Amino acid sequence: MIKFYAVLIHVLLWLKVAGSPMCGGIFLAGLICIARDQVSLPLVATMGGIGFVIGAFWAERVRKNMGLIAFHGRLIVHPEIDGACVKPMKRF
Repeated sequence: MIKFYAVLIHVLLWLKVAGSPMCGGIFLAGLICIARDQVSLPLVATMGGIGFVIGAFWAERVRKNMGLIAFHGRLIVHPEIDGACVKPMKRF
């Protein structure tokens, strides 16, 4: 049962890495649709599909080289996110 959860977590982390370029492609397609003043579902699907393919290659590269858990761990403990780089304000 524990192996099932470990595999599920790895799949979700892979989808998280692969899904971010897909969201970017859909966002870009949305901007194009706004500029054209017309919603084109084939354009949105194509841009989303291209983004997912790029994201899948990126997720596989991360999985093989660094590991998905290590990749997300490095993102989570980045000092700019947890405020370690912020200098305290001086009191007068």
